[in-house]
Amino acid sequence: MDLKTSAVTRLLAVIDPRRSWVSYLVAAGMMLAVGIVLLGPSVTSHLNIGERVVFWFAHVGAAVVLLEGAQLLIGRSPIARYLPPFVLVIMAGVIGALIFSAFSILFLETLLSMADPSSAAEQVSVPAFLAELRNSAGQVVLFWVLLNGPRLIMIAQDDDQDTAGADFSPPVQADGNALDDDNLERNSALVELVSRLPRRVGTDIVALTAELHYLRVYTRQGDALILMSFGRAVEALRVIPGMAVHRSHWIALNHVVTLETDGERVLCLLDTGLTIPVSRKNRAALRQALTKKAEHLALRAATALASAEPERG
Repeated sequence: MDLKTSAVTRLLAVIDPRRSWVSYLVAAGMMLAVGIVLLGPSVTSHLNIGERVVFWFAHVGAAVVLLEGAQLLIGRSPIARYLPPFVLVIMAGVIGALIFSAFSILFLETLLSMADPSSAAEQVSVPAFLAELRNSAGQVVLFWVLLNGPRLIMIAQDDDQDTAGADFSPPVQADGNALDDDNLERNSALVELVSRLPRRVGTDIVALTAELHYLRVYTRQGDALILMSFGRAVEALRVIPGMAVHRSHWIALNHVVTLETDGERVLCLLDTGLTIPVSRKNRAALRQALTKKAEHLALRAATALASAEPERG
């Protein structure tokens, strides 16, 4: 029953635009495309309703994909660690607008001419690109900033309420000891990750879940959304025993309680009650890592017991 309940909870989280960035993008893109179709702009007024739906859904869908791709690329670049989230979103909007203008001239204009053979596709040229950029760049950047606005506000509110990064306790290692200053100095990415966390959630990281260019970080005290790529976060946590068990999930081995099977799926149950799906290709590696962890703990317990016996004698 618990597994079924957790499965339903995860499904709702995946399709809920308030929790899932992917669902949010899909919902916002569809609403925008439908709105444009209903407004009936002059550029597609000569098309029938079906052709308008295809054109504007392709138009908006392409913009969303290109903008998200630009955001992911910026998130993986070294510059991402030095700039605030709002600036990174604007940069992605500008880069995405440039790419989208070229894409529109190369492909979308062709799609429009195919729907209406009487209208010739615009010639590919620098003036045509600049004209498209002038007509759409501002709207594309504004669209991307508005889409990210609610998430950016959530992050800013956490920063204001908790003074994120002002002072933090380093994450703990397998032996329960905090990472020393030398480890932290050698891993600037770890400092960046921990400093982005609001103080209310602490720094005892339990799991990470990628939401495209956003990252949801789960700790013993709660969870928080930050603007950081999943790959960079996993690299930052390489000094902590853990592993990526899925293309979008990482877990800390210290917080694993057990593995459970739900049909063909394998779920990792963590000590906070969180369940994380384990991909088929990572199951053997995770079981091996958990076995080594159990052996290590048993050896430590035996060593501690042996050292305590002479004292009692």
